[in-house]
Amino acid sequence: MGIVQKQSITGSVVVYAGAVLGFITSGLLFPHFLRPEQIGLLSLLVTYSVLFAQLASGGFLHTISRMFPYFRNYEEKHNGFLYIIIIVTTIGAILITATFLIAEPLIVSNSAQENTLFTQYAYLIVPLFISIVFFNAFDAYTRAMYNAARGILQRELILRIIILGIFGLYWAQYISFHQFIHLYIAAYGYIMIYMTIRLISDKRFHLCKPNKEILTQKMRKELTNVSMYGFFISAASFLILNIDRIMIEKIIIDNPLAQVGIYTTCTYFATMIILPARPLIKISTPIIADAWKVKNLGKIQELYSKTTINQAIIGTLVFVGIIVNLDSIFRILPQEYSQGFWVIIFIGLYYLTEMFSGTNNAIIANSPHYKILSVSIFIFIGLIIILNIIFIPRYGISGAAFASFIAKFIYQCFTFLFVNKKYKLQPYSKKHIIVLLIGAISIACCFLIPPISSLIISIIVRSLTTIIIFGGLTIACSVSEDVTNVYKSLLQKIK
Repeated sequence: MGIVQKQSITGSVVVYAGAVLGFITSGLLFPHFLRPEQIGLLSLLVTYSVLFAQLASGGFLHTISRMFPYFRNYEEKHNGFLYIIIIVTTIGAILITATFLIAEPLIVSNSAQENTLFTQYAYLIVPLFISIVFFNAFDAYTRAMYNAARGILQRELILRIIILGIFGLYWAQYISFHQFIHLYIAAYGYIMIYMTIRLISDKRFHLCKPNKEILTQKMRKELTNVSMYGFFISAASFLILNIDRIMIEKIIIDNPLAQVGIYTTCTYFATMIILPARPLIKISTPIIADAWKVKNLGKIQELYSKTTINQAIIGTLVFVGIIVNLDSIFRILPQEYSQGFWVIIFIGLYYLTEMFSGTNNAIIANSPHYKILSVSIFIFIGLIIILNIIFIPRYGISGAAFASFIAKFIYQCFTFLFVNKKYKLQPYSKKHIIVLLIGAISIACCFLIPPISSLIISIIVRSLTTIIIFGGLTIACSVSEDVTNVYKSLLQKIK
């Protein structure tokens, strides 16, 4: 079993285990025991912290995956590459902290009113973003050494276990909401410290100065250029995922923090679609970088083809599962969350679009023409802001979800066309159309099932029906070699 397949399977198991915990916490407990504005507060704290973490890294996370192959040498302590990472990250964190202190009044203000709750806890953005930026840096460094599972385990599972435990203390009234917020922030600090300790215990926390024979003037220039464009790539990634929350809070007049909370909760259900892609992309990125180093387009095409079809299958299956259980989802959530119906659908389509794109962004990001991403980023930034300005005042949080989907679809079309035209890489075939048809058939069959009064039985029946129909047709049509092999392996073990 190859490193991509082995770690992607491990990563997927961890991600979905964390997703179950996240569902229990964010999908069941938070909406029933926290007010929407309190959920909105947590969302905004994390959103702004992720933004500042991206700014503080200065695009160097992208540089780590792209440039580490040129420094890789275990005997020479990777030629001081970790030293460069820490210096860049520390300087960025100091500069962004100073920027936050100056811009805080603008951050906490709303177009119509002051959000008292957000104003009260906005200072927690600083320790949170510092924890995130250093965790991301050490995770990227560990990932570049072909160990993606460690960071995935900490971020997707351990962090959620800790947060669930902290919430349990709050629910049992052992701590106040004020203490809950501070412990919530401390959980991010813990996983950052853990990553540091593990690097030290693995004897890979090398703080030696960079090797001057490698860190030549030409290499310095290349590191700077890659970081600069990586900065724009990171900014685009943030905007794709988080600008909607910020704009909802700034544009909506009636209780904006609560609207952010409802939007965040409903978005969480759709996030289940993209979860399998995260470990796969993290594992594939350093391999693609190494393939570009030796100009092995055949290897890149192989990864590109496999990721698109496998992600399309998994993404469509999860999307169908969500659609056929929408009524059950809103039976679980409090009544006030019903306004998020279209949010789940449009954000689901948003993530499904990304699943169908495979590794095209990683291919461009690590290619000789990586700078083209800056052009698409500027276009995307303008597009998503304009669409949000148009649709949020008219349709509220549903408009924000629709704007995100349209912007994402256009962006992915652009990146696919560029990869296809420039490198003649094309991962799509009639199998992708078959996947969509199988998804449509599965939805149609589930809608024929009459309403079931029991919530749990309804979810089980519709979910099992989806899995049997979708899985059976996928295997029968031999859509994916990997899926077929997994099925045969499981069947053999059962026998």
